[in-house]
Amino acid sequence: MDTTTDQPDYLTDAVTRLERAVANIGALRLKPWRMTLSGYAALKILERQPHVSLAQLSRRCFVKSQTMTRIVAELERREWVERSPHPESERAISLALTPAGRASLAEMAAEVDKIESTLGAELDPGQFPELVATLRRCAVAVEAEIKDARQAARRS
Repeated sequence: MDTTTDQPDYLTDAVTRLERAVANIGALRLKPWRMTLSGYAALKILERQPHVSLAQLSRRCFVKSQTMTRIVAELERREWVERSPHPESERAISLALTPAGRASLAEMAAEVDKIESTLGAELDPGQFPELVATLRRCAVAVEAEIKDARQAARRS
């Protein structure tokens, strides 16, 4: 039993609770910029990998393309992101950070780092990279299950 909630120890419950808690603290930490963690994640991806298409960005942020379209439209309105022709495809549009986007991202990073510090404080020094790797493996396994389930649903 989880003594903090008097609920059975289900990994899915713990992951869901953590995801909601992180989303809520992210919203509080990023409130001065009127930004969500999904928007922040999109900016971080564009910082590391410029010239990503909208479809690639939505996949990397684990959101639907319609959601990413709204996020990117808001980032463009703020002049943090700009669109241009994709260097590798005539049909795709490339997204890149603007200098204003880089500056805002740097400011927001300090707040997001506080969330990372809170999470890291609950772990022994060597556990943090191990936990990140384990959670990523779990995500890949569940994503594969989702893909298989969708394919099975299409066949039936």
